[in-house]
Order: sequence, then structure tokens, then C-alpha cells
Amino acid sequence: MVEEVAGNWLKDLLGIPPTASFAFVSGCQMAHVTCLAAARHSLLLEDRGWDVERQGLSGAPPIRVLASNRHGSIDRAVRLLGIGDGNIVSLALDDQSRVTPTALEAALTASPAAATIVVLQAGDLNSGTFDDYQALIPLAKQHGAWVHLDGAFGLWVRASAAHRHLLDGMEHADSWATDGYKWLNVPYDSGYAFVAKPAVHAAALSYRASYLSHELDARDQIDWNPEWSRRARGFATYASSANWAAQVSPRWWTIVAGTLVHSSTASPNSPALNCSGNPRSIKASFASSTHNLALPK
Repeated sequence: MVEEVAGNWLKDLLGIPPTASFAFVSGCQMAHVTCLAAARHSLLLEDRGWDVERQGLSGAPPIRVLASNRHGSIDRAVRLLGIGDGNIVSLALDDQSRVTPTALEAALTASPAAATIVVLQAGDLNSGTFDDYQALIPLAKQHGAWVHLDGAFGLWVRASAAHRHLLDGMEHADSWATDGYKWLNVPYDSGYAFVAKPAVHAAALSYRASYLSHELDARDQIDWNPEWSRRARGFATYASSANWAAQVSPRWWTIVAGTLVHSSTASPNSPALNCSGNPRSIKASFASSTHNLALPK
């Protein structure tokens, strides 16, 4: 019950559709695995009649992943799911390190029948940039692609009224992944996965065994998580969310969002970033921006 409450709080905070399913996983790495497992199921079974959970990937239609400016956890997730990082296609970026609609459309039309996952960024680790979701997501959907949003850092900008416009249109993606430890001050092993289609999410991950008992009207984490057993992750997120929402939420999220936005627009040698070289470090920017902020204990 605590996890359900915390999951719904997160969806509300991050602007995820309230009907989406969620999973508390070990980190954004496994959040990507969870979301892309749902994508794999949807693209192969629902769209092409191939039951990957039963038949496996041998002989299955290939899946390609269109992703640029990505974190290595995307590549690892693709490897773990058997899609193979050789099937990742990098797209051209503009001068702000964003995927261009022209590049995405060219890639989609080059292989119109291919099962495709499009990975977009929210607050990319190296550049801090946000893709143009209002232009890119409808374009991907027109070609039957699954759109996954890597929001490990930047999805939290949705909590800032001053900056949430940077994520306009992201709610139309098919899945979203983020980490809690970066901005919620919860421990490692606190990642979050969200999927727009709960039935697809559950079909990709759920399992039943004769020695397990299941309540039909209760949420069972085994239906949403890749792990069979795990710690009760919901409690840390519940406690942190309740505490911070009551005490520092408006000020905190304004600082978080401002840090991310500044990282994406300031010059590499800006004193405000307290870091040098390129790519710029969001973590260094965060440290210099918040070291005098008094947070609740």
C-alpha cells in the first residue's frame, strides 16, 4: 500500500499519466530494462504476432533502437534484453545536442516496417538538454514506434512551475525511466519505471507459480518488476516525498530545474557551473548551486 501511494505521488509530481503503471526498481538501469521489455513485448506480439516471452528472440523480427546523446545504461539495457547494441542507430543532433525531427523522420522512413524504439532524453547527463517532445513523439507514433524517455536527471524538472514547459509533450511517450537518489535524497537502489500501457507492462514481466499466493484485488510487485525478491523500496520514497513536499518542495524543485537548465545553456567555462571542459557535469553544477541550501534532516 505504501508503494502504491508513493507511485501515485511520483506520477503526479512528474506529470506521468495517472493511468500508467509503475515499478520500483534498483536504478535507472533496470528502469530502462523494465520499460524496454514492455516495448519489446508490444512491438513483437501486439504489432507482429511474435510472443517473445514464449518463443524467445531466435527467429523474431529484429528491433532497432533510435537513440542519440544517450547514457550507457541504455546500451546495457538493450544488451540485457537480447536486442543487441549493434541495433542502436544514432541520430543527428542540433547545436544544442537535441535530436532533430528531420533526422528522426529520415530514420523512420528508411525502414518503415521495422520494429522501432525511439529513446529521447530529458536533462541528458552530459549536456543537460531536453528533446523537442511535441515534435518528435507524434512523429514517432505516426510510424508505429515505441517512445521511451530517459529522464534519469531531467524528468524532475516537471516539479518546477517555472521550468516544466521544457517537458511539454513528454506525457505522450510510451514509457519513462528515472532515478530517485539523485534528487529525492533517497538511497541507491531507488529507480522508477513507468509504462503507459499497464497490460503490456504486466504481460512482459508477470509470473505465477503454484507455491505463491496472489490476491486478485491487490497489487503484487512481481507483476511489474524484473526482480523476484527485493527490499521494500517504496518506504524510502514515501518518507522522502512526504517530508520534502511539506517543507522545501517549491524552493527545492526551482533549484533543481534551474541547475539542469543552466547546465544545458551556459558556456563550459561558466563560473556558475564550477566545472571546466566539455561535456559539462550536471553533478558539479548541482553541487555548486546547492551547497549552501539548508535541507531538512
